[in-house]
Amino acid sequence: GDAAAGKAKAAVCAGCHGTEGVSQSTHMPTIRGLNFQYFYATMQAYRKDRRPSTIMGRIAKGFRSGELQRMALHFGSHPWAGVQGEFDEALSRRGKALHDEYCEECHKHNGHHQDRDTPPIAGQAKGYLVYQMIDYREDSDDLPRPPLMQSRLEELSDEDLIALAEFYASNPPPPAEGQ
Repeated sequence: GDAAAGKAKAAVCAGCHGTEGVSQSTHMPTIRGLNFQYFYATMQAYRKDRRPSTIMGRIAKGFRSGELQRMALHFGSHPWAGVQGEFDEALSRRGKALHDEYCEECHKHNGHHQDRDTPPIAGQAKGYLVYQMIDYREDSDDLPRPPLMQSRLEELSDEDLIALAEFYASNPPPPAEGQ
């Protein structure tokens, strides 16, 4: 099917994003298990120069829309594959408090929630998350961003962003039902 065809195309992603899209790098995001619509929209944004990048735009332009759809089906057909990276426990605890205050409303379940507009961030590469949060915090026309996210990130220092990334790198489990 389409997901199987996407698997062959997605093999090119392994060089940077890890085998089957599970990154072992602190600065390269995991893509296995991303929501189909989120993955596809992100790749189209790179392809059409609506999302800044150093290399992803060039890579995305090498694929037709149908190929990107099949890749999105491939990665989206798996559960989220966040991994627990190395993390600082004290910073992670501080990050948890910041997450609860600033992020939980959209990034529910300790960052495990995802939908077409919101990627999972629990278990994501912490260096990547820090850079993304800084980019989202900056006022720029280069990167469309949800206004609520930008305004909340504007309230946080670089040290706060690092603490948040440490929390997400710890790949905290989602809260138990009813909590």
